[in-house]
Amino acid sequence: MNNPARLILTLLTLCALTTGRAQTPAPKPGYTITLEVSYDETGKPEDAKVVKSDDPTGDHTLEMIAMKMVKQDQQPPKLVDGKPVKFKARRPFNFPVAGDQGEAANANRPVLAAGPKARPAYPENLAAQDVGGGAIMALVIRADGSVQSVSTVQASHPEFAASAEAALRQWNFVSRDTPGTPAESTWHLAVGFSVAGKDVELKWRLAPRPALGSFIVVRPPPAPPAALAAPAAPAPEAPAEKK
Repeated sequence: MNNPARLILTLLTLCALTTGRAQTPAPKPGYTITLEVSYDETGKPEDAKVVKSDDPTGDHTLEMIAMKMVKQDQQPPKLVDGKPVKFKARRPFNFPVAGDQGEAANANRPVLAAGPKARPAYPENLAAQDVGGGAIMALVIRADGSVQSVSTVQASHPEFAASAEAALRQWNFVSRDTPGTPAESTWHLAVGFSVAGKDVELKWRLAPRPALGSFIVVRPPPAPPAALAAPAAPAPEAPAEKK
């Protein structure tokens, strides 16, 4: 015969475990910039500064976007003893990225080996049409630092993907061949392509973690044709010698 007290205890334990799992938040996909914002008495933002950031762009693009967005972050007034006062609050700004596994996924990220690195060539046909874009690549890296394979997650143009694959296959990373290190691991990389320094769409600058980061291939504008030099004026004839 079953023991009712033991059965109740078992059910309570299961409920507690289930509740604990439900309360554990899943990692939020994408990169987050947290700002500390100063508000005036009306709740209008006056000033802000970055207090936490996992911006993967080298030029702080996400942080600059967050600073612009916070200017529209009107909040309800804060009252102290019935009177509105200035106040500060921390405001997170999230930039979603499909497939991102969060900051923890970047633990033990591979480090590029020293020395020159092959860079993707800008496809001539796209450069001629003034076309920019990018590709999100996946690299399988062996524990010894060599690249086992490179594949395309998504790309704006097949030519960008092919150029990125050809270059990234030549990369090498610092060896991590130590006990407990997996034989291989997969990492993502965002490769942007910009003609004449034009902005690259944000989706081609954010790779889902685990990620190695991002970089941009810039194609300078073509040099203007050299102006034709005016023909030199004939030298004046020397005056005839008088006899």
